[in-house]
Amino acid sequence: MGLMGGIFKALGFESENKTKKNKVKTKATFSLKNKKSSRAEDIDGVPIYYPETFEQTKEFVNFVKSKKAIIISIESCEKEIGVRIIDFLKGFCYGANARFIVLNDDKLYLILPEGMEIEE
Repeated sequence: MGLMGGIFKALGFESENKTKKNKVKTKATFSLKNKKSSRAEDIDGVPIYYPETFEQTKEFVNFVKSKKAIIISIESCEKEIGVRIIDFLKGFCYGANARFIVLNDDKLYLILPEGMEIEE
C-alpha cells in the first residue's frame, strides 16, 4: 500500500472515479473539523496548507517542484482568492504533469508531483 493509499484508508475516504474522454477524476470526501477546532498540520505526513493570500501559491509550487505532495485547504480564505489560487494551481499542475485531486467539496485539494501515485 502506497503512502497516499495509507492516507485514504486511515482517514476513511470514500472515493468515486469518473471517466471522461480517457481522463480520470478522483473525488473523495473528508472533513477537517477537529474536536478541538485546531487545524490539522498534516495527514499521514503530507502537509496541509491554509492559504489566505494569492502570493502564498509560490510556496506551494516550489514544494511540488521539489517532488513533494501537498494538501491545500481554501476554507480560511476569501472565496475570490480561493478561486484564483485553485485556478493557478490547476494550470501549474497541467504544465508540470502533476495530479490535481479534489478531496472535499471544492475546499480540500491534493497535489501530487509527476511520478507520484496514490493507491485507489
